[in-house]
Amino acid sequence: MHTRVGSADSHLIGYRADVDGLRAVAVISVIAFHLSRSWLPGGYLGVDIFFVLSGYLITLILWREALKGQFSIIRFYERRVRRIMPALVLLLFFTTLAAIALLLPADLIGYGKSMLATLGFVANIYFWRDTDYFSRAAEAKPLLHVWSLGVEEQFYIIFPLLIAALARFWPRATFPAIAMLTLLSLAANILALKVGGASPAFFLLPTRAWELGAGAMAALLPLRLMPLGAVAGLLGSIGAAAIVIGVVSPLQKYGSIPVALPVVIGTALVIAAGQGKQSPISRLLAFGPLTFVGLISYSLYLWHWPFIVFSQYYLVRNLNLGEMAVAVAGMTICAILSWRFVERPFRSKTIAARTVFLAAAGGAAALAVAASVLIWSNGLPGRMSGEAAAINAAVGTNYRCPVSNFLRLGQSRACVLNLPSRNPADAKIVLLGNSHAQMYAPVWDSIFIEAGLPGLLVPANGCLPTVSVNISRECIAVAAGNLAELGKLANTETVILGLTWERAADALVDADGKTVDSNDRALVGGLDDLIDRLRGFGKKVVLIGPIAYPGWDLPSEMSRDLAFGRPLEKSASLPAGEFQRQYGAIIRHFESRGDIGFARPDTALCDSSRCNYVLDGRSMFADASHIAKAELFRFRAIFSAALASQH
Repeated sequence: MHTRVGSADSHLIGYRADVDGLRAVAVISVIAFHLSRSWLPGGYLGVDIFFVLSGYLITLILWREALKGQFSIIRFYERRVRRIMPALVLLLFFTTLAAIALLLPADLIGYGKSMLATLGFVANIYFWRDTDYFSRAAEAKPLLHVWSLGVEEQFYIIFPLLIAALARFWPRATFPAIAMLTLLSLAANILALKVGGASPAFFLLPTRAWELGAGAMAALLPLRLMPLGAVAGLLGSIGAAAIVIGVVSPLQKYGSIPVALPVVIGTALVIAAGQGKQSPISRLLAFGPLTFVGLISYSLYLWHWPFIVFSQYYLVRNLNLGEMAVAVAGMTICAILSWRFVERPFRSKTIAARTVFLAAAGGAAALAVAASVLIWSNGLPGRMSGEAAAINAAVGTNYRCPVSNFLRLGQSRACVLNLPSRNPADAKIVLLGNSHAQMYAPVWDSIFIEAGLPGLLVPANGCLPTVSVNISRECIAVAAGNLAELGKLANTETVILGLTWERAADALVDADGKTVDSNDRALVGGLDDLIDRLRGFGKKVVLIGPIAYPGWDLPSEMSRDLAFGRPLEKSASLPAGEFQRQYGAIIRHFESRGDIGFARPDTALCDSSRCNYVLDGRSMFADASHIAKAELFRFRAIFSAALASQH
């Protein structure tokens, strides 16, 4: 046994080198994905491996203590503080210094907010509302990766008490009870995906708990069911294959099946197969260098993302291979130092619990004060040029529906827009479409308020609103469900359609999944069909036309180029002739329809020579394609006129 230098709490359950090997696989996968998404397309699923391992280890410890009558919630949280806080506080201290040195004001404000969320272990909730984990904007958030700590710590608020209660009053029911809760969480994940809630499914505890639950089930597996001999070898091999397939070629096109499912099942199988120490896979995972990476995996996970983010933030581009090597060396050195001089000493019982708590609380309090100062000071704008700060102010400001404004609408969801009753049946006007409809919601809301029109936003983010063609069969199902619900809203008089017009990235498919032309004819035909269906329901229709957008994260990249004295290599406008070449025929087609209102937002951004991405020294966009909230006033008269044409 290597308990002297083993994982945290290995003295309580016996050291398993293969578990550290799995930790190494997890952290290496995540780092590889974050360095280059093309290397391991499913590398981000390493976090899911961590979740299963955490569920297994914590449950094993809790269960053994509870059966012996030794369970103590205070002792449990002492171990969690020793395990999590010292290394986290150290990381936050250094990332805060780097953030002050490098981040532009809007990004520094976001950093301060994310640090407060991290210290409160609600970073997953903050980032759920703030960003898309897979977007380019996410790559400028140094603390994005700590969302996973939020999930774990929220899980461990209730779970220890549940295990203790089951062990005391109903021990035989513990495994089936945990299995049932695990399946319920998996069902919640699937349901969230079905109704277009991919972001909450990714970030939130109720839709992630099944992964920790899978690890808990491996820990609670009855002895009579523990795989041994050849069975252990077979199950371990199947589990390892599932993990490899998951991180190399993740599930992407299977509807509402969680992409993490193979990796979670695979990790649970490898853990279960290794409990009897008879699985060849477990012996392979116990390889010395691999277990060492596993030992430092927590600190390595903490340090890897800030190294990548700050490097790319300053360079305003992805890292090349040489820079990646330097970043990997730097994060590894910091992780080893953190593990050796922070993690291990603070886990040791030689440091009194009172000292640990005081150090953690004092460090967290100082960091919370620093975060508050960053927010209160508006990101210390005096550090940067006013020009850069003005552009940077638009970063990530596109509208997202507040959680409190969401409503249930059939099998999907809707968002309140001037709807005091919060009853969809009372809506007289509906804004329907994807994020390129949602981004206009605040200006439409102001129009609805002035006109006294109760309204509703029905988002289908990631999809088009069209039902005859869409970017996938799943999107056609979502769009058809939304259309059916609109048909039931008898009081709804007008439907406003908004969508992403650019089709270069997505081929369109029909209801049978057959690819149709990805050119304008297919999209125009799908919109004509949708308009006709809505008019068949007796609804008036307003269609929001296309705009020119940069296609690159203009406010973030341009502001950094300006701040760091780099030449502006990308254009801040599109020639008007190019916009007309792309969209002129579409615009003429819908303008010629006399039965709809057609809004032309492009006229607010384009003049006779170009379509501007920057006006009056401010970015019109919050990212690569969504309008910044502060610039929505430019479209109010255009939208009002289009709506008035139908009333």
